[in-house]
Amino acid sequence: MKIFVLTTLSLTLISCVFQKSKLPKPSSDRSSLDAPVPDQAMARKYNAKLARIGLGHAIYMRKCGECHLHVLPDEIKSNNWHLIVPGMSWNAGISPNEETALLDYLRIAAKEAPKS
Repeated sequence: MKIFVLTTLSLTLISCVFQKSKLPKPSSDRSSLDAPVPDQAMARKYNAKLARIGLGHAIYMRKCGECHLHVLPDEIKSNNWHLIVPGMSWNAGISPNEETALLDYLRIAAKEAPKS
């Protein structure tokens, strides 16, 4: 049993390291606090439920910085998040429901970022 636990922990740590290396380098002048916070206007604009994207935002704030620095939603194209989130969700130990809420939030938030 100890070998199983140690192996699992080792693989999780290794996967965090490999996942970190695949992410874009976050902007040094921005932080997770710059991520759009869902509100009713955002939900209405994208025909989404505020509770759903609010859950996604909460998961983003709580879990996405555990293994790596937060990557702001707009630092990856909205239509590419579906390629990244499943592996990260597994590493973070979030449920399938939480994964889809996170993906919904990231896709919408990526479109909401201020244009520079």
